[in-house]
Amino acid sequence: MYLLEWMVVLDHKRYKPGSIWDEQQKKNAESEKKHEKKLFSQGLGHLLTAKESDIRESRSEVVDDNCSIYRKTSAYLDVCTYNDDKRGLLTLLFSVICYGLYTCTYILGFLIFQLITGKDSFGFDFEPDLDFWIGFFGFAVIAPVVWGCFFRYLLKAWRLEAFTKRRLVVRFNRVTRKVYLLRPGFLGGVKAYDWEEVDAILPKNMPNHEGIGGMLVLAVKTEENENPYRDFGVDGAFLGLPSRDYQHLLSFWEYIRRFMEDGADAVPAPKRLRSKWPNPLSSMWTVSRLSLPGGFDLGRSFLWLRLALTPVFVIWGLGHYASLLLSYEGRFPKAIRQASGESELRSWLELLAYNLLPLLYTAVGLWLYYAWRHGLDWRLPLQYLGV
Repeated sequence: MYLLEWMVVLDHKRYKPGSIWDEQQKKNAESEKKHEKKLFSQGLGHLLTAKESDIRESRSEVVDDNCSIYRKTSAYLDVCTYNDDKRGLLTLLFSVICYGLYTCTYILGFLIFQLITGKDSFGFDFEPDLDFWIGFFGFAVIAPVVWGCFFRYLLKAWRLEAFTKRRLVVRFNRVTRKVYLLRPGFLGGVKAYDWEEVDAILPKNMPNHEGIGGMLVLAVKTEENENPYRDFGVDGAFLGLPSRDYQHLLSFWEYIRRFMEDGADAVPAPKRLRSKWPNPLSSMWTVSRLSLPGGFDLGRSFLWLRLALTPVFVIWGLGHYASLLLSYEGRFPKAIRQASGESELRSWLELLAYNLLPLLYTAVGLWLYYAWRHGLDWRLPLQYLGV
């Protein structure tokens, strides 16, 4: 679920004066000003313009890809974002809501059918009574209101994990010295920033056990900003799977830094590239890990609890898989693909395969399950097609 990216975008917008969001922006700005005054009073005002980390400075002797790499070539490195795997619960919730909306609409339609035809569900003559009119007007009011609220408010929240790009990708191109962000429009869209502009939020002298939220945070100051209480905007990305500790996070950053500064041969090949194929089993495995900020892995630490919660993970995993199927696999614009040396033929084939094949093998799997449950011949669709 792309909640963190959404919050970054919301902080850039201008809101109606006096609204909740406007007041929150004002409080944040006041807090930042107090922090600035405190730094200046301590003679540390230069820290406001200094980066947390120098991209040319090595911060670790060990490199680790953190199992967060989609693709590594001699020119670019595609890295996953922190929230790509945090999905499924919203899809389960909104699926229940959609089922309720469908039920209300079906009942309303049936009541209208009875009123028009004068027949009940058994085909007998029907005369509307008081109970009928109460139910009819109740559903006639409730159904449109709930549908309106769903499309006006709830559907926007659902887009944080469905009806959007399946994954957000950050591409580090050492040839163009650029960092490219692949995102849907409502999360900031596709952006390109100079490598030298990027700041990795990695404070020095942090104790290893404190960590930094388990993720690598990249930040860039931009001029795109509608927030009236701030003179600049901040864009960025939340990279990689949760790290075990701070040293692990530094080794992950070192992998990226050496790739960009020293070349593709300066870092080893990823231990295992992340797959882009939706898979119900991998979805269940993903949600069962329950990787929390700071690298705390419930699945690794409490195997017995993981086994006890297996039914929950199965249901959650199906929601995770459904959210992937309800989304689409995106790709970078043509200019970025050309700058990265991507093959156009391969790009088109991957686009078609990642978007069409999951729907196909999911439909086949559902049919095989349905045929097995009802004792049907699984070859029936082939017979209908004359194969």
